Amino acid sequence: MLIDNKGKRNAFSRDCLTKDPDPMYKTETSLITGDMKLNEETSIPVGTRALILSKLYYSVLSKNLENLDVERYYSILNFLYENNGCNQQYICNNLAIDKTAMVKVIDYLIKAGFVDRNVNPEDRREHFIVLTKKGLKQTEEIVNSFKALDEEIFEGITPEDRDTFEAVLTHLTSHLKQMPSTDLFFNYKKTGRKKRKQIATSQVK
Repeated sequence: MLIDNKGKRNAFSRDCLTKDPDPMYKTETSLITGDMKLNEETSIPVGTRALILSKLYYSVLSKNLENLDVERYYSILNFLYENNGCNQQYICNNLAIDKTAMVKVIDYLIKAGFVDRNVNPEDRREHFIVLTKKGLKQTEEIVNSFKALDEEIFEGITPEDRDTFEAVLTHLTSHLKQMPSTDLFFNYKKTGRKKRKQIATSQVK
């Protein structure tokens, strides 16, 4: 789901939920679900392809990490693993997350027992985010899962092509950062369908 910096669904997310999908959206959905093959002549914007890739990527990652005590914000924990104790704004700047949304993310991780938010005694406006003992242990599993998944999806791709792909992503990201934009927050959450199905089954019994 796409959420703006005021916590409201943006137009894209709202339209997908409330309106009949147009043929373009049906094509995108099919690419995600595998219901049909994508027409090679269909033109899909690079941002939409990136969104599809991201959804698929984090769906697999989430499945691999379903034994953990958190079900989202893996990227932030992965970043903290190598930048443990950095300030909150540093995370926002590097992961392109709005600072208002970041407060809610950190609140969630604190409640889960993964991080602590420490106030800088010299500047109380600054907060340092530190992984707890529990957070450090489970984040190590997250880091390893990211690495393993990256290696698996790049299987069959030459190191040169992988380097080119990552260089192009870096270039596109840098270019987009210079353009006027609206703050959006990608908050991938499990659908809960499996849980609802289990409840329905138990009621039948």
